[in-house]
Amino acid sequence: MPCLYCSGRNKFDKEINLYVCEACNFINVSRIMEINNSVKVDRNLVELSLICSEFGIEKTEEIKKMFRSSYVALLKGNYTMSELSVAVVFLNNKSLNLAKLGGFMGVKTRRAKTVVKRLQNIFNIDLVYSVEEAHEFCDTHNLNAKKLITYVSDDMKITKEVLMSCIYLATDLSYGKVARMFHVSENTVWRHVKKMGKYV
Repeated sequence: MPCLYCSGRNKFDKEINLYVCEACNFINVSRIMEINNSVKVDRNLVELSLICSEFGIEKTEEIKKMFRSSYVALLKGNYTMSELSVAVVFLNNKSLNLAKLGGFMGVKTRRAKTVVKRLQNIFNIDLVYSVEEAHEFCDTHNLNAKKLITYVSDDMKITKEVLMSCIYLATDLSYGKVARMFHVSENTVWRHVKKMGKYV
C-alpha cells in the first residue's frame, strides 16, 4: 500500500515495527488498535497483548514464556514481533485460523506459516489433536461427537479439519456455527465434511 500522504513507497522499519514512507519519512498507520481494559500490557509484549485481546485469548504464563523463548531462538531469523506473536498464539490455540491471526496483525500467511514451522521444530509441537485433546474440546464446547472422533482416529490423524468434520457430522450444528467455532469459512467446512462422508 502506498503512503497515505504522498503516495510514495512504504518500507517496514524493524526498529519501530511500523511502515515508513521512503519519500517523506512519514510513519504510515492505517489503523489504531485498542486493547480491552482488562488486559494488562507489558511494554515488551505489546504485539502479543494486542492479538490476545482481539481474539479473546488468555495471555497465560506459558504463552508469554514461549513468546520470549521464540524471540531468543529465532533472533537470527529476522522475524518481527508481530510475526512471532501470530505464530505463538496459533501454536497454543489449534482451532484458530492462521490467516485471520496474520490478517489482524498485518502478517502475510506465507510468512506466518514459515515462523510456525520453525517454532514447531524448536518446541516440538504437533498440530494434530490427540484423542484426549479432541474429547476435551468437545467437553469444553458441550458437543456430543466423542464416539465419532474415537472411531475416526483409528484410520487417520485428528487434524483441525478432521475434528470440525466430526463435529458437524455428529451434531446438529450448521456449517456456519462450526465454521465460526474454528475460525474458517463455511466452504472450508463443507469441503472437508464431504471427504468424511463415508464415516456417517
